[in-house]
Amino acid sequence: MTSPDDKIPKNHGEFYFEPRLPQWKEEALRNRERLVKETFWGLSPLKVRAALKLPTNQPLILSGHQPVFFHPGLWAKCLAAGTLAEAVQGTACHKVTDTALAPEFLHYVPEVEENGRARRKQLDFFSTKDVRDQAKTNPYVYLPAPHFNALEKIFSDMQVYCPAPVKKNVKAYEDKLYKGLKANAGWNDFHLFTLKMLDELCGTRRLYFTAGKTWSTEPFYHFTAQWLLNLPELNDCYNQALKEYREKYKITHDLTPVPNLKFEDWWFEIPFWGVTKYHQRHSIWAKNDGKHIILKIKGGDGNYSLALDNLEQELGALPLNLWPKAIPQTLFCRMYLCDFFIHGTGGGSYEEVGDLLFTKYFKLKPLAFGVVSATYQVDPEESRAIEVILDHEERIRWWQRALEKNPEYLFTRADAWRRELPAFMHPSFKACLQNEALRKQAEGKSAWVEGLKDPARRSDASRKIKETNAALLDGCTEVLKVLEQGLLDAEKVKEMKDVLAFREYPFFCYPPDIFVEMKEKIRESAHQDQTVDA
Repeated sequence: MTSPDDKIPKNHGEFYFEPRLPQWKEEALRNRERLVKETFWGLSPLKVRAALKLPTNQPLILSGHQPVFFHPGLWAKCLAAGTLAEAVQGTACHKVTDTALAPEFLHYVPEVEENGRARRKQLDFFSTKDVRDQAKTNPYVYLPAPHFNALEKIFSDMQVYCPAPVKKNVKAYEDKLYKGLKANAGWNDFHLFTLKMLDELCGTRRLYFTAGKTWSTEPFYHFTAQWLLNLPELNDCYNQALKEYREKYKITHDLTPVPNLKFEDWWFEIPFWGVTKYHQRHSIWAKNDGKHIILKIKGGDGNYSLALDNLEQELGALPLNLWPKAIPQTLFCRMYLCDFFIHGTGGGSYEEVGDLLFTKYFKLKPLAFGVVSATYQVDPEESRAIEVILDHEERIRWWQRALEKNPEYLFTRADAWRRELPAFMHPSFKACLQNEALRKQAEGKSAWVEGLKDPARRSDASRKIKETNAALLDGCTEVLKVLEQGLLDAEKVKEMKDVLAFREYPFFCYPPDIFVEMKEKIRESAHQDQTVDA
């Protein structure tokens, strides 16, 4: 079985698709055929789309993510959605999951010092303490756009501390981001501005909509009402789905991928957030007393009583918002809003649980979905150079130990060090190899080693071997220095390797042509018989 973590592409320019990308078209059309006929909880998917002003006369291909500054792995979802939409003569849509909290999705840029030390620098998009505190607890939908002076400082610092390619890349976006910031007051608005920048760059287009507004519509109130009316069975199916998923992947941690729903004193925990007038998210609990659904925020004051015979209308009039957590959120999207949903590797694990829940509760085969991701490095040339050093580290250590004891190996095992050590070390080795005096001493040592077998000559042979080793080591000083420097470089670059290998830096750390290249590679993969890792 493949663990979700094993699906993440490891190398620069590499993609991951599940199932094979050419298969997505067939799956999307099969989903479409079902969704124009089926209803769930009495709601037709096409009627829901009409109510939300989404197209109904063509397939909808949906991606979604929190409103972060996208990196290539996330943009791959949007590009794949566009490619599939073209193939099925449909429309690509993207849902901005603005009900998440900013601290759950931190942003970083790579920084490298002159001494080779490297780190990931966490970005702060706000310049006042009040807004920083607000960003810790308020969902994205309520946050202002990044402060101009904070963004200006980020870009200024990047020109000082970031690797050279990143310094160059950010210049391609900087002015446009400043202009967009002036025109957009909220975080959502600015996020959408950055996504439209990427669409413009790639020559692609899609519909955008936000989760916050979607969860305040009549179709979603109907969905929520049905969940509340079927609490015992849904909670049981939800927990059973988690149990089966954990058993499949041999997961022992009871919070992975999400915690089980609890049942305490006749209250059912539900997989929704209760959002107060203070813009705070809290877990919410519910129970049915036969005439009312009663809601309460865990640890909060007061209950909310909703009449069963007018449940949907009373949900809409609540003084708090109900927002779905991960599994019911994509369940709603896949049941009503799209004909094919595209996840990243992380979301795909949640969706396996969602499929199990759907099957257990509705007794139907789940609708197909796709998973895609991509890995691009901000400095691929430096990353490759680092890999060369690290790939040779073990052999460098072996040769350092071997030459300290048997320096003649430089002459007697020349084919081996040429094969095992990186090319940049070879000149120092060759200089010694061409030293005739050292070569004669190395050859002479072999004779003295033979002399150790003769008891009469053992003492002299031992003394001569020590003298020869000392002379050879003295002549091989530059070789030993090169080996030592290689080991020092290896230790130093391990830190840099981790920093440069991080795959989730914001899009402005990457060259614009990367995103155009991604679009073309995804289109090529869609027409191949099997997924090709670039």
